[in-house]
Amino acid sequence: VVFIHWGSDYNVVPNESQKKIAQQLCDMGVDVIVGNHPNVAQPVELLTSSSYEKAKTLCIYSTGNSLSKIYKSNSFPVHTEDGMLFRVTFAKYSNGAVLVESADVLPTWVRRYDDEQGIRKYQIMAMEAGTDWISEMNLDEDLTAKCRESFDRTMEIVGEGLETANAWFAQ
Repeated sequence: VVFIHWGSDYNVVPNESQKKIAQQLCDMGVDVIVGNHPNVAQPVELLTSSSYEKAKTLCIYSTGNSLSKIYKSNSFPVHTEDGMLFRVTFAKYSNGAVLVESADVLPTWVRRYDDEQGIRKYQIMAMEAGTDWISEMNLDEDLTAKCRESFDRTMEIVGEGLETANAWFAQ
């Protein structure tokens, strides 16, 4: 697993340098790449080694922000308050081989607000699919709508690549 600081700030798609480095890491046999720096969520992709077609690499180009002082505004028109946590499960087989078995993301949204004393606060909202956010997270309808929008934005960016990767891992 490689954690890498790369990419261009506020771009929701990986740049050519990220793609080139990701492919090189894949060709070297890396199983999972987890990127950060762009301050926004970027796609998940399953890469194929140039030298061995059955060798694959899960690449999470950018996890976005899980805690952010940057907030969507006129200066930052992209959703820098969106992010994700991730889980990768590995399986170790009797022959000693260790392979990625599955991957999942947990979208997050950073709620920024001022408390009763006027102190700026940040609350990380972890948004698990299938959760009743109003009752289980004690949110009102407005916050629930903001969480839903963030969840949908993140899953639109990463969902297809995550599904493709998990279909491959299931084989």
